[in-house]
Amino acid sequence: MGRRAVSFALLLAAALLPPQMAAALPNPTSAAGNPTIVIGVIATLSGPGALAGQDELDGVITAVRQLGGRFANQEVKVVAVDDHGSPDTALQVTQRLLEHEKVDFVMTAVSQASMAAIIKTLLDSRVFILNLDATPLDLAGSGCNPSLFDLSTPPDALHEALGAVLSAEKMRRLVVVAPDIPQTDLALAALRRTWTGEVMTVLRPRHGAATFAAELDTVRRLSPDAVYSLLTGGMGLSFVRDYAAAGLKTEIPLIGNSNGFERPLLAAMDDAALDILTVSSWSPDLDVPVNRRLIADFEAEYARPVTSWVAQGYDAALLIDSAMRATNGRTGDRDAVRNALRRADFSSVRGAFRFDPNQMPSLTIYQRRVTRDTKGRLTQELHGIALRDWHNHHINECPMRWSEESVAPRASKQAPATPAPTAPVVPPPPPPVLLDPPPLDADMSD
Repeated sequence: MGRRAVSFALLLAAALLPPQMAAALPNPTSAAGNPTIVIGVIATLSGPGALAGQDELDGVITAVRQLGGRFANQEVKVVAVDDHGSPDTALQVTQRLLEHEKVDFVMTAVSQASMAAIIKTLLDSRVFILNLDATPLDLAGSGCNPSLFDLSTPPDALHEALGAVLSAEKMRRLVVVAPDIPQTDLALAALRRTWTGEVMTVLRPRHGAATFAAELDTVRRLSPDAVYSLLTGGMGLSFVRDYAAAGLKTEIPLIGNSNGFERPLLAAMDDAALDILTVSSWSPDLDVPVNRRLIADFEAEYARPVTSWVAQGYDAALLIDSAMRATNGRTGDRDAVRNALRRADFSSVRGAFRFDPNQMPSLTIYQRRVTRDTKGRLTQELHGIALRDWHNHHINECPMRWSEESVAPRASKQAPATPAPTAPVVPPPPPPVLLDPPPLDADMSD
């Protein structure tokens, strides 16, 4: 079985272990009898969604390493499981995770379909859930729950922020290029909340298209003020290249979906990506001390650039650390832990961060453009604020009612705010065993 030197316990894909390997896991114990704070991470670590899921997990790991493998001087154990991008697998690994580990917190970094498959099981378990990916809409409104906190950047936030940019730039006519999926209609609805211009047409290329001559001819004929591409993956990459090769980029500004322009993806676009506008809750050059340290430590450890997905995972770990500091590491008092999470008393790499009463994030969304850094690498450069203090528009549908004042600790007992980590809090524990994940076809029966 493979070993790896890390500063805290990480059991990779533990919930997928066949019965003979599961016996090697420690017996779960209650939080009161075991000082370890256990964090389960349910993520897509293989398949099409693996880039985001792996980055979110590694963002968590980076924060825990920086904090010496401990929150409030208690050892942290991270248990990660892979849903392989499948809702059915997501439910199976979630059930096994809850069976094998006495988790205190669960982070979810999966698709909306997988989230819909596992949310009831997680809520029934009464663990605190920190979501790092797009949340199903009902969970922000009537389906909100005191156990669920969202640290993702909701798609609506990005589309509404872009609408604000279009309004500020007095762009009145827009062509949208997007996949033929229901999320496209939701994106347009969000865009129209902050922008009153005309969507001249929505071009929906066939799934898997590699060339876009017909779409580019339509763009040239309509001559809009801008083109907004919601394409991601290989289609998004090919569209950017074709758009630049057709000479349209110098005539009609191209605006991109931020998920399709994360820094690891830019290299494949080369100069075709330069100057393209995106909006995001994070930027690599955001002048926040904790952001600078994240970038330095992450790139030194993983030799790849930080993304907004990394930032979300990193924030989630710092949030839990702040809650554990406020409760002196006690996870058993659910009301105290919940109030501490609601306060979000930590330094976010995204700048200002707080929770609204539906426990969805209130964020600042930044305007960015693709440029090259001092080493000649393609990156994102901050170009101002697109939308300040964004709030989810489903907030009034949530029956939860609380305020920042109601969850503030009494002055005599107030815990200090979590500082931006500058050094490990304590020396890291000895290197643990990293369990090798089973093959994808491992027996999942009981």
